[in-house]
Amino acid sequence: MEQPHPGVYYLDAVVTTWKTEVLAATLAAGSSALVSHRTAAVLYRLDAVYGRMIEVTVPYRESPEPEGAILHRTRRPNPAAILDGMPMTPPERTLLDIAPILPERALEKATRSSVRDGLTTPEKLDLAIGIHGGRGVAGTRKLRRVVQVVSEDASGSVAEIDVKHFVMDAPVPAPVQQLRIRLPDGSNAYPDFAWPDRMRIVEADGFEAHGTPEQLQVDLRRQNQLMELGWEIRRFTATEIREEPERVCAAIIRFINKPFREG
Repeated sequence: MEQPHPGVYYLDAVVTTWKTEVLAATLAAGSSALVSHRTAAVLYRLDAVYGRMIEVTVPYRESPEPEGAILHRTRRPNPAAILDGMPMTPPERTLLDIAPILPERALEKATRSSVRDGLTTPEKLDLAIGIHGGRGVAGTRKLRRVVQVVSEDASGSVAEIDVKHFVMDAPVPAPVQQLRIRLPDGSNAYPDFAWPDRMRIVEADGFEAHGTPEQLQVDLRRQNQLMELGWEIRRFTATEIREEPERVCAAIIRFINKPFREG
């Protein structure tokens, strides 16, 4: 039997993992302790948050000292959720806690993934910001801006978010996102980014939306019909967008800014 913290023991049959270490540290921090901040974000599988640090939040009056953990004390109400048997800060509070730590674009990815995966909604996030954010709470304004973008913006995958920021910062005209285009077979296409006056489209192929053979077949059929209508198309995979952002951005700029020939 192993004792990782005072009062906390591993049975001999327990295989020690990062998750068991998180649970042990949380138990050692007391009955009111919650897994929080980046640790909670990783356990919720939020995009753009990585690492194996252990962060725990406790009421301000308590002073536990779990070894190897980053301890946060709070005077604010500390609502709890349960994930895989562990007491956690809810997704909304987790996003507010990591808002001061993450760059705004990373926070947008994390927030968007929490909505996409059904962990929360923009309405719940707005409510949580009103209850737990406000004056003196770092990151409140940043998260509020991000929630507004997530509520209004059409882009969905992480790859689309990255391309959106490429074109926002690049010397190209603003695109139309999710433009409705009627196809020859009577169906509609909604490309990620379109420049109608130049008849050009950029697609960000995130694995979530394009990762199956069936979806690939649908994408190719749609692409062929768009080309029949005169559209030029450039597609970029999520991997190259993530690993070669400068090359992808340069390719988009060349594609959009090349001379347009009608007919």
